[in-house]
Amino acid sequence: MEFRCADLDQKARYKLLIGLVYPRPIALVSTVNANGVLNAAPFSFFNVVADEPPLVMLSFNRRSDGAMKDTVKNIRRTGEFVVNLVDEDIANGMVAAGQELPETESEFGVARLTPAASVAV
Repeated sequence: MEFRCADLDQKARYKLLIGLVYPRPIALVSTVNANGVLNAAPFSFFNVVADEPPLVMLSFNRRSDGAMKDTVKNIRRTGEFVVNLVDEDIANGMVAAGQELPETESEFGVARLTPAASVAV
């Protein structure tokens, strides 16, 4: 079977591409904004790129209104983020963290996730 991405609409391309990697790993990425508000966002477009040097890849879409997502803004500002792996205990919280919230509101509270200090960033 052959598909030409140029011939597919965005929804069809998305479905085709997410089917290429299965099961898809999901990372819960945490950042901090300029006002100290903690941000948490699930990323299914996430993967390991290399082990030497150790590199992970995140791919960012925009918010529904076309604006840059808070995670991207925070990473650009600080150069820092933490990749948290998701297990069954926090799966529901991860889904809740995917909501579009104002920058002044932390996904940790909405998702009922407990932030912890990172050992390494």
